[in-house]
Amino acid sequence: MVWLGCGAWLLLGLEFELAADIIRTAIAPSWTDIGQLGAIAVIRTFLNYFLERDVEHYGEADSIEGSPT
Repeated sequence: MVWLGCGAWLLLGLEFELAADIIRTAIAPSWTDIGQLGAIAVIRTFLNYFLERDVEHYGEADSIEGSPT
């Protein structure tokens, strides 16, 4: 299913982008950068959680439909 492949790549991309933001903030932190990083981390965590939940749900549904009875 295309949705599972796309969802897995999106999850991976969110993880790499969060890591890049953490590294960028660690190099030259200011209080504004730290606050922005916190907001970005919270938003991406919610996105990651719900996307991962959907991918697992559709993966289970796909495996159930594809299994012979």
